[in-house]
Amino acid sequence: MKFDLTGKTVDELEERQALLSAEIPAEEREAMTAEEIEERCDELEAIKAELEARAAAAAAAEETRQEVAEGNDPIIKDFKEEREEKPMEKNSMEYRNLWLKNLQGTLTEEETRAYASVDDNNAVPEITSEKFFEKMKKLAPMLSEITLLRVAGNLKFVAEGVRNTASKHTENSAIAAAEDTVVNVTLGGFEFMKIIQISRTAKLMSVDAFEGWLVEMLAGDIARAIDNYILNDGTNGIAALTWTTSTNQIVAANYGYGSVCDLIALLPAAYDAEAKFLVNKKTLYGKIAQIVDSVGNPIFVPDTITGVGGRLMGYPVVVDDYVGKDKDELYLGKWTDVVGNLPEDIHVDRDESAGFTSNSILYRGIAVFDSKPAKGDAIVRLVSTTA
Repeated sequence: MKFDLTGKTVDELEERQALLSAEIPAEEREAMTAEEIEERCDELEAIKAELEARAAAAAAAEETRQEVAEGNDPIIKDFKEEREEKPMEKNSMEYRNLWLKNLQGTLTEEETRAYASVDDNNAVPEITSEKFFEKMKKLAPMLSEITLLRVAGNLKFVAEGVRNTASKHTENSAIAAAEDTVVNVTLGGFEFMKIIQISRTAKLMSVDAFEGWLVEMLAGDIARAIDNYILNDGTNGIAALTWTTSTNQIVAANYGYGSVCDLIALLPAAYDAEAKFLVNKKTLYGKIAQIVDSVGNPIFVPDTITGVGGRLMGYPVVVDDYVGKDKDELYLGKWTDVVGNLPEDIHVDRDESAGFTSNSILYRGIAVFDSKPAKGDAIVRLVSTTA
């Protein structure tokens, strides 16, 4: 669409630009048609281009005046702009802004050329990627508890298995090597995907607001799916470990001080320094928090400062809603012995064709992740038969 801006002053153009860039109330956005939204975006782009052209012309005119004042002939001067072309960094605000505007579909012609020169398969800028990652750790408690690696491709590592104790040596006798064992753990990559839909009014959002919306909607839901996988996957999750009563599991009809003590007794003392309880909020406050010791003191002390978790029998408590509720599971373990790998950042794609009939845009976020417990004896659990 053509806009006749030649008769407008710079002040008038800037005033109109500010008006069009202002946040539109939700009610008005919903009432706008697709044509009105497109026209608003087109006019903004036209005003921006006009202001840039006038600024460039004014700068050139000033340069000419300076040349004349200095006695140089402006006719033979080469006004070709000389500037050093520097590659745009993926951690720069400039790339971050272009990446977000590309997802919104609001790049100007000049911005499109700049983005095309640096884009690497629509790579998420480092600034936004870190926001995705921080949001994921906040909403998926286990991502902050396990050993989380960010190594590209499949990952194979060796964990310590059974260790034999050192023995007293008889002088001058031969020494046999200890029969220690190791455990090979291989992590692959499973896709965790989320698709969200928004009306075309996303084009009218500021870049910062659009980034916040993407982080909240995509990173939040992907994080929850990964958290559930770490705990409950039937092959690689914590719940898939082999549970044997009196070895790494306590089964009790009703939770009490004695059953919690029995659970603590199952965990080898070597893991105590880093051990934490893991439980869902319903079980914690519905059962555990009500237990008292032999002299009537509560065995759980909540964290009244942060309002999250606390200490149970001296051990820190991690609260995670994806811990099983069917058996009121209470886990105790050294969670850094669970290893996960996030080989690449969340990838985001945009598709307008899928939302043609609803005048909307679809955004798809994909993360690749895998995790496994490296040691079976580093985690024990208490389950109820009356849950």
